[in-house]
Amino acid sequence: VHALAASAQLTVEMASAGLGPLAIIKTESAQVAVGTLGICIAGLVMGKVWFMSIEHKKPRTLTPQWQAATAKYRAMQKQDPIRNM
Repeated sequence: VHALAASAQLTVEMASAGLGPLAIIKTESAQVAVGTLGICIAGLVMGKVWFMSIEHKKPRTLTPQWQAATAKYRAMQKQDPIRNM
């Protein structure tokens, strides 16, 4: 019985040896939960940084040149058949 307990303890120590900071968490389900939470937080932080970096940029489709070219193309293609209503 003692050999089985020692074998189980050795297996747990070997399994948690390569986990780095997650090695302090004892159960596997808690390690998975903490790892998943860490990945989610990292994604949220990266998303926030991305949106903050593009927040003040104006889309290229809002320039006057783009709008004029769009109006010209729509007129050429007769995309607005009902006018002046």
